[in-house]
Amino acid sequence: MEYRNYWEDLDLDFDVEDFLREEQENERERLEQELERVEDLLSEREEIHSDAVDELESKLDWYLDRLKDEYKRFSTDRKEVQQLKTKIEEFYSELRLEKRQQWRDKIELEMELREVERALEEVEDEDILDLLEKF
Repeated sequence: MEYRNYWEDLDLDFDVEDFLREEQENERERLEQELERVEDLLSEREEIHSDAVDELESKLDWYLDRLKDEYKRFSTDRKEVQQLKTKIEEFYSELRLEKRQQWRDKIELEMELREVERALEEVEDEDILDLLEKF
């Protein structure tokens, strides 16, 4: 039985240093893309929050104006006044909830941002020769 010599088929010109440099560059590029993605998400969330707060504040102002009008007319319709007050309280509650949620989102994204920045720094600080010594 004849055995094939597989060593002849191998590319022995493989350069480990080039390979590691390329892998390091690929990792750096991946982390930079991840960093950009997180920054974009943070910006997008801030914009969404701002829009939501603006909308809630606009509706709140409208209900406050209606309540003022009811008081100016010395309205005897206590049911209408109470409904307006209830709605106003709901908007204040929604505003607090929106601000709390935005704060949580911001904290989470900033933590993720710091993790990616830390990983990127590690990749950039890592010397290819140190990697070679590990082998």
